[in-house]
Amino acid sequence: MSYPAKILLFGEHIILRGSRGLAVPYPRFTLEWAQGEPDPRLLGLCDYLRTCVPAPLLDCELLARDLGKGARLAGNIPTGYGLGSSGAVCAAVFDRYATTAGKLLDMRSLRGTLATMEGHFHGESSGTDPLVCYLQQPLLLQGGAAGAVQLAEGWHQGFFLVDTGVARSASDLIWRFTRAVDGGLVPDIRSGWMEPNERAITALLNGDREDLFGAFSDISAYQLPNFPYLVPAEFHDLWNGGQDYRLKLCGAGGGGMVLGLAQDQARAGATFGDRLYWL
Repeated sequence: MSYPAKILLFGEHIILRGSRGLAVPYPRFTLEWAQGEPDPRLLGLCDYLRTCVPAPLLDCELLARDLGKGARLAGNIPTGYGLGSSGAVCAAVFDRYATTAGKLLDMRSLRGTLATMEGHFHGESSGTDPLVCYLQQPLLLQGGAAGAVQLAEGWHQGFFLVDTGVARSASDLIWRFTRAVDGGLVPDIRSGWMEPNERAITALLNGDREDLFGAFSDISAYQLPNFPYLVPAEFHDLWNGGQDYRLKLCGAGGGGMVLGLAQDQARAGATFGDRLYWL
């Protein structure tokens, strides 16, 4: 069993301000259980889970025994890239060591339990990343609610990631974003970012590719001039590919991956070369 990375297609930053979000699993990058030397990071997670997750939901004693015998997680999800590496760890642990009661949790309780688990890595978590990695299906997010959605076949056509080569910490970026918005340092975020975000999600769910590219372009056009520190400097001149492609943040920004949508896949491929990953 493997546990995929996740991509937040839409809703980065603004989901915390009431916007919808749309997250999908991304199985190009995965984790899976393996055997080797005991991993002190997982042992630390186990100690945390003993005190933070109720025993009826998770068999931490079995987890501790297996980890002591060398059970570990191996894979290729990069850390500090906004692809949910810690979420995949939590999904893998919960999938293997949840009790029967844990497996029967409703969606809200499941998300809350996974958020508590991921708190070991981030201090605070929405539970979105591990939920997507655990369920391995697209989720529509709004407020504290999350629901599985069915995307049309071929929905991913034209979507791509570009590796910036820069790992980053999300917490400082979130703080700067919050300070800029709450301090009135940027133009109206509702019309500039939140409304096109809603249009993009609706267009993707409805299969309207023309409106999808238009809304994606509007998000892109708002992000760079108002939050230039969220876009690595070498991508400023590449951000707007006109009718060929557009780029926007993938997660918190500041490095990691950026998300693109191409109408001319050959041009996008030629621009970014082997740093590009099609969805």
